[in-house]
Amino acid sequence: MIEPRVYRAALVPAIFAVILVMFSLESRPRPLPQGLAADVVFDGDQALTTLRSLERAGRDRRAGSVGDRATGAEVERELRDRGFSVSRDRFDVDGKQLLNVVGRRAGRSRREVLVVAARDAASVPDAAVSGSDTAALLEIARVYAGRPSNKTVVLASVDGTALGEEGTARLAGRLAGPDRVDAVLVLSGLGVPARERPEVVSWAGDDTRAGLGLQRTVVESLRQEVGEVAEGAGAAGQLARLAFPLGVGAQGVLLERGYDAVRISGDGELPGGRGLEPDQVDSERLEALGRATLRSLTALDAGPRPEHGPRTYVTVVSQVVPGWVLSLLSLTLILPALVAGVDAFARARRRRVAVRSWLTWVGSGFLALVVGLALAHVLALAGAIPGPPKAPVDPERYPLDMTAGAVLAGLVVVVGLSWLGLRRLALAADPGLADREAQGAAVATILVLSVTVMLLWLLNPVAALMCVPALHLWLLGTLVDPLPPKRARVAMVIGGLLLPVLLVFYQLAVLSLDPLAGAWYLLLLVVGGHVGTLTALVGAALISVLVAVLSIVRAGSAPGPDPDTPVPPSVRGPSSYAGPGSLGGTQSALPRR
Repeated sequence: MIEPRVYRAALVPAIFAVILVMFSLESRPRPLPQGLAADVVFDGDQALTTLRSLERAGRDRRAGSVGDRATGAEVERELRDRGFSVSRDRFDVDGKQLLNVVGRRAGRSRREVLVVAARDAASVPDAAVSGSDTAALLEIARVYAGRPSNKTVVLASVDGTALGEEGTARLAGRLAGPDRVDAVLVLSGLGVPARERPEVVSWAGDDTRAGLGLQRTVVESLRQEVGEVAEGAGAAGQLARLAFPLGVGAQGVLLERGYDAVRISGDGELPGGRGLEPDQVDSERLEALGRATLRSLTALDAGPRPEHGPRTYVTVVSQVVPGWVLSLLSLTLILPALVAGVDAFARARRRRVAVRSWLTWVGSGFLALVVGLALAHVLALAGAIPGPPKAPVDPERYPLDMTAGAVLAGLVVVVGLSWLGLRRLALAADPGLADREAQGAAVATILVLSVTVMLLWLLNPVAALMCVPALHLWLLGTLVDPLPPKRARVAMVIGGLLLPVLLVFYQLAVLSLDPLAGAWYLLLLVVGGHVGTLTALVGAALISVLVAVLSIVRAGSAPGPDPDTPVPPSVRGPSSYAGPGSLGGTQSALPRR
């Protein structure tokens, strides 16, 4: 059904794109020079004493609680005593009164460097996470009390972290702006007992990434003080993170607002270490990570603004692949399938093959999934689904309990019944849809697939790149003439699913979720708006296409001969016969006179 020459010609730009990728590698920006050793100024014992004082002021520091406000007052007093100019920012979230406390110490330049620590707690007690982070923040304030700085140093104690980084979002709206702020360091779990190597988290909820110069500076500071740092994701892992961006933590909110920010985490990418008392805090870990933070801050204060590099990128060994190159590669790989799909649709129209009814057949599955999405939003408004926060949070705060399981099961039943009902309506309108071997089925399915992947490219080019194998394999498995054997077509379907399935399992591993819990968390991301409406609709279209491809392959759909292909003339007799009569009349066959 497809024209091989058109398909092959459309693949030519992809070859040049691959060559361009090889010649577009960039060197990583250098880290800033390290400052003086911080161990002589950052006192771990003093930080632990401050932590105990904070715990006495407010053991229960859950957002909006009395203990949270009392701790905020203690932080304000400490910052004022250290010579910082302090501002209080009160705001309400879901009926809870929250407070951000921000201290500024002017330097020679108006350019700013920030250190941000969450003050509110997700549990009681919470000494190893928010308690230790706040204590480290105040210890940094003690160090800078008698120390001149080149840039303005801003120390922010934010509230509402457990509610979805509300305080960080509030802070980002009141800063001087990304042009004035050189870098932001976010503290996370500095006192958690060492179960993992410290990590520099640089991911956002979109394709934005923290600058390479800032990351390398912080990593070098951690190596100087701690000796080991968790390795970042490899090239494949980075592509997976860009294909489904999810920035848990305050750095994600700041990066989305245009600030260059990283999170120094002592407990891995996801928060941990809850429920620990001050005596259970790893004081050596707190001191080492506090020194590393102070060393990073000193380097940022003394040096120029860290070089960012590309806004979106993938690092390969010591080289950087810019995001625009990945977008171009993805586009050139999608276009051949799109051109072939449109060409197949035009050929079907010339042959008067019914395609519109098959588009309705594919669309019925999509509409059933849209019904499920609409119902999920209604349940969220009704309170059956907990109101998701404005920013992605640790999945452990929204576990898969009996209520969540019932909601998931109900949505699956509704989508299934809607799917069957809509398919029956489409079949009643056109009984010919019962024949999955019709040419129109494959043409309509591939046309919808190619257009959907093109729309996905507009939203997220890396996610579209993950769909490229499915796009080409399913095209060749349903529209070539003659079709490959059924086993080969089944293998093509599985091959097309390989990258998306690996992407799903990678994300589940990052979030420490099983598939059911992952489905529940994904539902919360969708109804909370972290997965955009257009992205959710594109995902629904891809699921509908997958079911359609499975139906076609199972039925063994095989396009008939293409009338645009010239039919060779028939040969009388054996093909090797060239005797009298094979070429018509000859001189020897004429009657003699």
